[in-house]
Amino acid sequence: MAMKTMSYDLSFADRQALVSDCAAAAEIAAIVLARFDERLLRADPVLAEGARQRGHAFEAQALIGLTGGVCPLEDLVLHDASTDVRAPTREITRAAAILDERRRLARREPADVLSPSALRLRLGIETLDEPDRTERVPTWSGAVKKTAAPWEQRGLDDDDEGRGDEEDLDLEDEDDHADPAFADIDALLVRTRKKLDAWNDLSSDAGRRNLTLRDPAYDPAGRFARWLAILEEGKGLPAILATALTLDAWLWLEPSERSGELGFALAATVLRQRGVTMAHLPAIGLGLRRGRFRWSPHQVLSARVAGLLGAFGEAAAFGQADLDRLTLARAVMLRRCEGRRGNSKLAELVDLFVSAPLVTVQLAAARLEVSPQAVEAMLKELGGSLPRELTGRKRYRAWGTL
Repeated sequence: MAMKTMSYDLSFADRQALVSDCAAAAEIAAIVLARFDERLLRADPVLAEGARQRGHAFEAQALIGLTGGVCPLEDLVLHDASTDVRAPTREITRAAAILDERRRLARREPADVLSPSALRLRLGIETLDEPDRTERVPTWSGAVKKTAAPWEQRGLDDDDEGRGDEEDLDLEDEDDHADPAFADIDALLVRTRKKLDAWNDLSSDAGRRNLTLRDPAYDPAGRFARWLAILEEGKGLPAILATALTLDAWLWLEPSERSGELGFALAATVLRQRGVTMAHLPAIGLGLRRGRFRWSPHQVLSARVAGLLGAFGEAAAFGQADLDRLTLARAVMLRRCEGRRGNSKLAELVDLFVSAPLVTVQLAAARLEVSPQAVEAMLKELGGSLPRELTGRKRYRAWGTL
């Protein structure tokens, strides 16, 4: 993995060749994204907000799908509103975290999101100039001893490690009840236990609470520093091409083991910072999921960047189509509001259905400042134009335009 990290270097000639090879794809993607963003700027605020919120949910679902997981959109929306109809799966929980992350990034200024200090804080990476520390942790007997860091523990001599394995194996062999048929399994368990002990601090309560199976030689700080350098070098490239290169570098370097999907949101934030998309946070993962291109480190750089540019266009095209569907659904529901009294709340309920992915009776009653019985009556007045019911229950129901 270290060789992969260090090999992501782009010379001036490489960048010039990338600009010439991907110029057409970059222009197409920039035009489609700008058109969709301009349409959101000119659209009704209720429709624009609805399209943005739906885009966040679609993006979270798509990113789970790219990793091979299954995330039904209805379950994600219900889990986000704390109205689950079944126990949430690991994929649903991850998608909900991605959904919250995108909403948080969309509310913040791009410069604040992409600042190195904010990114280090988000990824949990210490500053590079911070000296290494060895902690003094209390033992069970109450004494204080110096505990070596995990990377120092992994630096044990190979011969010493081998002798330790042999000593443990000898202890296992001395057991009268040991079965010779399981000798290989016992040897594997001994080696695994020693490796985990070297990676984790088992001498303190804090260390036992933070056990990890991750490779201590992963070097997230070095990977993140290289990605920041790519982000800085992209300022001399066209905005859309710099964004694709930033996302490609994130997928290649993998600066974070825990938040791999964060790179898509950061790339979308780069588009906002460069002024390509001012009214929304593009759903790049959704475009990659819907297209035929699949990113792979075995492809050449120009092919990878061109594929990501195509994903930008796919995301914008899907956003255009989804905004059309949302506009049509609102027009159909508003027909039920014709001829109503001036103090009718039915039109406001329609706008609530459009702006939010999920609506419950309690939420509608709080937003419209009416009683739950009044909301139930308005739902009956909508009739066949009502959005789809998502829970399948007779009580504690929820509706959404998905």
